[in-house]
Formats: sequence, structure tokens, C-alpha cells
Amino acid sequence: MSPPGALHRSRSDIRAPLLPEHQDRRSDDGAIANPPGDDISRQLRIAIDIGLLFAVLSMLLWPWTFFGIVNAKDGIEMSSFLSDIVRQYPQRVATVVTYIGTANQFIVTFLLSQIILRYGEELVKLNEMTVFHMSALSAFRYMTVVWGIAQWKGLTKAKRRLAIVLLFFLALGVSSFIPSGTAGLITPGTFNKTAELRGTELDFTSDDPGCLEWLEKNRLTNLCDWKEFGHTQYTTCLGENQMLDVLDSGRANVLAAIEVNNNGTSSMNQLGEEGGLRFRGSVRGVLPIGPNGIPAVNTIPNPFANDAIRKRMVSYNYTLNHQGLGSNVSCYYDKTSPIRFRPIEGTNTTRILSSFGICDSTAGMQEVLEGVLDYVTLNGNNTLTYWACKRIPQPGSLDPTYFIHLRGRGNYKESIGNITCQISPMRAQEYSVDYLSVPGYFTTSRGHAAQFVQKPTFSRYIEWGLVGFGNIIWEGQNWSSHLVAETVFSLAMKKLKISTREQNPVSLKMYEAMVQGMLEYGATYSRLVYTINPDIPSTCLRDVAGSVSYSVRGWHINPNDRFTQGGLLLPMTLINLGSLILLIRCFFIGRFRYDKHGFDATDNISLLTARVPDENMVKWGDKVQYLLVAQDSVVPPSPNEKV
Repeated sequence: MSPPGALHRSRSDIRAPLLPEHQDRRSDDGAIANPPGDDISRQLRIAIDIGLLFAVLSMLLWPWTFFGIVNAKDGIEMSSFLSDIVRQYPQRVATVVTYIGTANQFIVTFLLSQIILRYGEELVKLNEMTVFHMSALSAFRYMTVVWGIAQWKGLTKAKRRLAIVLLFFLALGVSSFIPSGTAGLITPGTFNKTAELRGTELDFTSDDPGCLEWLEKNRLTNLCDWKEFGHTQYTTCLGENQMLDVLDSGRANVLAAIEVNNNGTSSMNQLGEEGGLRFRGSVRGVLPIGPNGIPAVNTIPNPFANDAIRKRMVSYNYTLNHQGLGSNVSCYYDKTSPIRFRPIEGTNTTRILSSFGICDSTAGMQEVLEGVLDYVTLNGNNTLTYWACKRIPQPGSLDPTYFIHLRGRGNYKESIGNITCQISPMRAQEYSVDYLSVPGYFTTSRGHAAQFVQKPTFSRYIEWGLVGFGNIIWEGQNWSSHLVAETVFSLAMKKLKISTREQNPVSLKMYEAMVQGMLEYGATYSRLVYTINPDIPSTCLRDVAGSVSYSVRGWHINPNDRFTQGGLLLPMTLINLGSLILLIRCFFIGRFRYDKHGFDATDNISLLTARVPDENMVKWGDKVQYLLVAQDSVVPPSPNEKV
């Protein structure tokens, strides 16, 4: 009975080996086997081994070298040429990456097969080639299963053979992950880079005497004129051509206050060049500078001035800590109003009249509208008038409390009546301003300091905003209605379905937000008009700091996915490391002598010349003697051995 693990073979299955004389007769056709000889010199064999060693080391090191460089530099940017190709042809780039991953798998497995062949040469020279060795070498060289199902039981009897078989299946499995690991490493993507931004802007909380003198000298007046600055024309008053911007700022603030899902933006067309600036939400009294701020007043060096950098960018965002206007507006319906009406002297019509206000000094009120005696307004069916007062600072307070009074006439007497808005505090406040390049708008939010700046604000900066607010109310009146009132009514009906014929607490909340948004735009434009004046003292400036984050195409290792990406390189690393260890083992087995020509023990033609000791049964541990090697060997085969 055959011992376990034996390969059955009958005499009828055995073919006679090809004898030397037969080869001589067929010498006209050339040798079809690969007998040892001196056709390859010793120097060439050394060069081949050195080439294999260099190739394996290169394939072992290049993925980790690339991984380390990309990780150390926090990403490698593509050139603008390659970036354009990736942007225009993403599918073709993915195809090329797949080809590279497949080619990398081919190179790795090809080097392994050549080193397996080299290892077989050493086993043949030592006359230690067994049947199992021959089959295992064939499996590793061709990366295919060479054992039949009937042979599995015999393979599992010996632990060493089982370990080698399992190692083969491990190598077969991990080699299939080489393309995906390569693709994960070399596939370009987008990643963010950051840079610092630093500039300056006006500081309305400065207490330096020189700064206060300059602010007083250049204080704003209620006289409108055009002024050129930075190749752009600006008006020196709030109103007139800013009307749409002011209403848009108030409208955006109302939508935010009533918590309506507002995905729209407000456009500040009078602030900058080429379409102005877009804000999501209220402007908050800030004057944006930076790459997409107002060019005429920008003090920050453009980080994207280099065209090559700009072309490589996919998108960018930047954040700056600007000084804006912080205010707390609280409105209520009042029974009385300080606003009075009188006819205009020298006219015979009742269609226009004069509105003015009287601030009650006995209640600590003071006039605040410098240079304003009255407002000439239309006496129509829907008339809205305005006045403002202030109360001197109370003990423990840095700033006055301001009061805005609105009074409706005609139909507005019922729907608006008398509205008094108390504003306290109203002072400079730091905001975090973000610019998002993909939607192309600014957003504002409270800075890290959640409280108001505990420094008094230059009073004329605040009070001139109240004068400008009066100009907007005055210019917003027409024969049939008032723009500010109708803006609130329109939002109340469309968004909340609230009646506009009577006073409503929700409408009052909307007036609070409308007033606040309009005042914030006034603060922004006031800052602009101050800024375009020449010779600003350094003591009137504050530092504006922030950072820009821009997205570029290239190669990047995400810190959170660093271990995942490294794990994808392990299959390729294990195969290359196994090839390197096996090649070094070949060097030590052969002792670098290269005294005999190599012989391919897995070649199909060479296998036809192989012999085993037992003619009836082949065992996995039987030595294999190749006839053509035996003829050239110093040790002749045993006379008792049979094919």
C-alpha cells in the first residue's frame, strides 16, 4: 500500500528520457531544454543578481519614500498643467492610475518569479531539490495553484509543507491588493493649505489724542459729494446711491431674525468694484479687506498674486478678525412721539410738510442729529418719519443710550403708529469674517470674545450713522408708500402671513432687525468714507489678523487616514520583502561563487529529464535529479536510481 502523501505513477506513464544522442540528431533544430553550460559568463550572472537586488530594493522603498515625502511636506502640489489635466479628464486620469497599479503588480510578481527561479538554481546545485520543492517553486513562480484536490491530504501531513502552502496562498492573496494600494497612493486629489494674513484697518476705539484729532478733523458731514479713491468713485454721505444696499442689509437681517431658511445673499454694490460684495446675513458694520475685499482700502498683501498659485487652486476660504458695529436694538410701540409736523413756510401746498423732533431734556435726552433741523417729507396716505435722540451715559456705562423714533401718518398711523427703538450699547465690536470662494460671499460671526469691546467708541462714528439713517428714511418716501415700511410688510406677508393693517408684536421684532441691519450698513459705509481720507495716523490703526485656506490638487496624506494608507502599502511591501529575503538567501547558499550556470528547475522541458528514486511511487520528499544536470555534475547519479 502506498504511504500517505505519495504521488502514484505507473511504469506505463513513464516516458524514456531524451538521450544525448537524440539531442545530437536534433541539433539542427537547436536545444529546446536549458542544460548548464558556459554560454552566460560569470560577470553577466553577477550583474543579473545585482540588477535583481537593485530592482527589489527600488520596488520596496519607492512607495514608502513617496509616502514619507508627501506626509512630511503635508502634501505635494501638482503643476498647473497637470492640475488642468486632472480637472478636465478625471476618468482618463483614473484609467492611467489603474494602469500604473497593474504595471506595478506585474513588476513585483515578475521580480518574485525571477528570484524564485534563482533560488531553484541553488537547490539544484546542492542536489536538494525534492518533488515538493519543485511544485512549490512552480506555484510561486507562476502565481497559480499547481496542486490537485487529491493531493491536498498529503500536503497537510507535514507542518513545514503546510506552512509553505499557506504562505503561497497568502502571497497569492496579498498580490491582488497591489493595484489598489498603488492607486490609493498615487491617485491625485484635493487638499487644503494655509497661510497667514495680516493687515490694518481703522480703530474707532483708539484713545490716542493724535488719532482723535485726525478723526475729528475728517469727521463726516451731511453734505453729499463724489470722491475718487483707488480708481473708484464713492459718495461722502449715506443715502442716494446706497439706498438699495441699505435696504438689502436690513432685509437680510430680518430674515435671520425671524429664523427663515434664507439661502440668499445681500449684494453691496456700492462698496467694491466689479459687482461689489456679497454677504450672507447682515454686514455687521465690517469693511472687508483681503483678496476679495474692497481693493481701494486693502492693506493685506495678496497671497494669490502669483498666477501659478492661483491657477493651481481649486477653491479657497479666508478668515479675518474685523472691527464692526455691535448693537442691541429693542423696539416697542409708544403712545407718544417726539416727532412733530409743521407746514413749510412760503408754500401753498399741503402735499409736503416738515417733520422734526424735540428731545426731552428734562428726561436727560439730548439732540444727536448734528446739522439736521428738519426733514421735508411728502404728506401722502402712507408716510413714515424719523427722529433720533440720545441719553447721556449712566453711571457704570461707557456709551450713551440712543433712541430711534419712527412715526407713521395716514394708513401707517394704524399699522405702524409710534415706534421707539432703544439701542444700548452701540459700539465697536470684533467679528470673525469668512470669505467662501465657491459661493463667492462673506459671512460674519462673533469673534472669540463674546462680549462687547470694553472701550468707548468715537462718538461721531456712531452718531453720523444715525444721521445717515435719517437720510435713508427721508429718501425712501414716495407718493404711494415708504420703502422701509413696505419691505417689512412684504416679508411679514410672504414669510409669516401676518396682516399688515394693524400693529403686531412679530412685526415689531422685524422692525428691530430692519433698523439694526440698516445701522450696520451705515457703520460699514462710514468706515469706508473715513478710510479713503489721506494720512491716517498709525495710532488710528488696528491689526487685522487671520488665515487663508486654499484647496489645491496633488498628493496628500490625511492625518486621520495615515495608518489606513500605510496599511494599503503592506501587500506590496510583504511581497517585495519576501523577494529580498529569498535573494539574500540565494547569495549565502551559493556563497557568491557562481561556479556553475543556473538551471531552471521549473521549466516544462527540463521536467521531462527529471528522475526520482522509486519507479512505482513518487513521494513529496523524494529528491529530484535532472538528467542534464547529472551529466555535468561532479557527483554521478546512483546506479540503482530509476526514472
